[in-house]
Amino acid sequence: MLQPQEELEEFYQKYDPWDYEITPDDHTRKSIILSEIPERQYQNVLDIGCGHGFITRELPGTHITAFDVSANAISHAKKFESSRIKFMQSSIFEIPKHTKDSYDLITITGVLYSQYIGKSFNLVYKLVDSILREDGILLCCHINDWYSVRFPYLMLDCYYFPYRDYTQRLEVYIK
Repeated sequence: MLQPQEELEEFYQKYDPWDYEITPDDHTRKSIILSEIPERQYQNVLDIGCGHGFITRELPGTHITAFDVSANAISHAKKFESSRIKFMQSSIFEIPKHTKDSYDLITITGVLYSQYIGKSFNLVYKLVDSILREDGILLCCHINDWYSVRFPYLMLDCYYFPYRDYTQRLEVYIK
């Protein structure tokens, strides 16, 4: 069952409901994510599931567009908007309606769980495929026990690491 939008909005009334800013495991997770992004010059970067922008604001790239389903999360994230970073409210399923761009780096963290996307794995793949450039990089990082999506691209790296009471699975693909 999908988590109701109202629950997400209530949860994100607080600036940092996951306590990312003060939790050492989250700083470690962010460092690992950033270190696993292949070194390149990225023009257009997309961050799906940006929350309040904890990881977004340190991503590489000339232009970064970040989406989250929660309007409250985006209102907190907008404090970090700049000429380089733009935050927008949208579900993963609506992103192609909000952007005509294609991206050379897409990051997806903590989004591809059944409570957020149901069983729409194939639809998620089609959406990502429609906006990820040829030779583009896709980075996914999720709690391993809750994550079953795999993308049909060449996997450059797969990395497991401890995170709070869980194990994170980080995957880096190239299209």
